[in-house]
Amino acid sequence: MQNNHVLISIIIPSYNRENLVGRAIDSILAQETDAEMEIVIGDDCSTDNVRQVLLRYKDKYPNIIHLIFHKQNLGLGANWASCVKECRGKYICNCDNDDYWHNPHKLQLQLDYMESHPQSNVCITDHRHYNCQTGEIIEKTAYIDHNNIQQSVWGGAHFGNITMMYRADFIKAHLDLDEWIKRRFTLQDWPAWVILSAYTDFDIIHVSTGTVCIETKSITRPDSVDNLAKRYEGDKEVCRYLGELFPDKFPFNEEDWNNYVNGRLLSKAYDLTDYKNAQKYSELYHDGTSKIKIYGAKNKWLFMLICKLRKIRKKLS
Repeated sequence: MQNNHVLISIIIPSYNRENLVGRAIDSILAQETDAEMEIVIGDDCSTDNVRQVLLRYKDKYPNIIHLIFHKQNLGLGANWASCVKECRGKYICNCDNDDYWHNPHKLQLQLDYMESHPQSNVCITDHRHYNCQTGEIIEKTAYIDHNNIQQSVWGGAHFGNITMMYRADFIKAHLDLDEWIKRRFTLQDWPAWVILSAYTDFDIIHVSTGTVCIETKSITRPDSVDNLAKRYEGDKEVCRYLGELFPDKFPFNEEDWNNYVNGRLLSKAYDLTDYKNAQKYSELYHDGTSKIKIYGAKNKWLFMLICKLRKIRKKLS
């Protein structure tokens, strides 16, 4: 790339979605900012025609688009980490390939804040959820418990990956990116937040900037019990690693992890009325508070009745 004065690097981890990635790129290119930027896109061996789409953008914006075409599938987290290593900007932002920035002032808003607050290492904003099936848009307000930020992030983040702006030297100092790549992490956002929150607070600007597209099927929303089990296999390595980094705060116990996963898979089997997997995971799960689900999986008639009641309760809630 010819430009040697990049101020902001935006990462797009790419895997398939040839019909959506262009929207993500266009929303970045539409940002109203004077800052020099680059868009670093790592394609993780997509099986559709997304690489042809990316090459067309590269031809049109050769000084902005930086493509990384992996020769083997790394997983989302490792793909993201390899992109971070290539970033040349002072600041790093994220935009998943199915999401987009609806606020054209997103970059300038956060850049002005970070430049005027040199002690700030991470800045987030509000965002919104777009239901791809119904078209419904719901605004989400970013929230963090600043009194116990790392525990707050570990328990479930109330903000969007699409809104993040990191100080690049900070993120590269505190994340062992080579370890992420070696371990083929399947997650990129949550483990980064858990690690970084041990060293800094996250500052919030309460302006909505990014749209997270909620699909019926994705890496984070598997459409079957078997696919969810595969996702948890990847998550397991991430949690093991975090347990190594923070053994006092987040100790990792394989037996406890496996039991937790078996419980989640049993619940998923009920959600999908999957009796075969309900039988399987009811035998593996051991928890005194879930006796009804465990017992129900031993009788198909009772299982179907419980599934029906769960669906009715969900509609009423």
